[in-house]
Amino acid sequence: MRIFSIFSWLIIGLFFVTTSVPVEVVQAQTDPCPGGYSNQFRLNGKVENPRRFSLTDLQQYPTHSHLTISYYSGSQGLVTKTYIGVPLIDLLNDAVIITDSTRKNDILRKYVVVRATDCYEVVISLAELLSNFGHQQVLVAFATSDGQPLDDTEGMARLIVPGDKSGGRCVSNITMIQVRSAP
Repeated sequence: MRIFSIFSWLIIGLFFVTTSVPVEVVQAQTDPCPGGYSNQFRLNGKVENPRRFSLTDLQQYPTHSHLTISYYSGSQGLVTKTYIGVPLIDLLNDAVIITDSTRKNDILRKYVVVRATDCYEVVISLAELLSNFGHQQVLVAFATSDGQPLDDTEGMARLIVPGDKSGGRCVSNITMIQVRSAP
């Protein structure tokens, strides 16, 4: 009987030791910015009609534009390319940007953040796009000048910003276009 009593205390002691030792649980984390090819993007933020766009959606859009840009690339020097796409302002107009009528020129407080799959982000002020201000023809391109889809490095859609001396605001592999409002 005494052996049973000692043995049971030993088991109980081991139970408390094993249950009181802190155990670190490591969960696999996925990279929120993996980069790579994007086959769709979402347009959201301060808009009434948020939605997702695929290549087919862009190809079937009622307005297409051709745009040739030249810019300096650190690795390639001067680059000149022609793209086919949908004007960014058309996508934004169809999404219906939400404005506050009680704030003077609230539309001028709006800006657009465009994000790539690697979390690279650029900003375009809405005033740059509006016809009564900058009227810059920023394009969401989906094809090259010969009508071929963009290559895997550019993704399904690429933001094209004419007039910039360097191509830093030309975002490949778009994953999100978001309308925001400055304070």
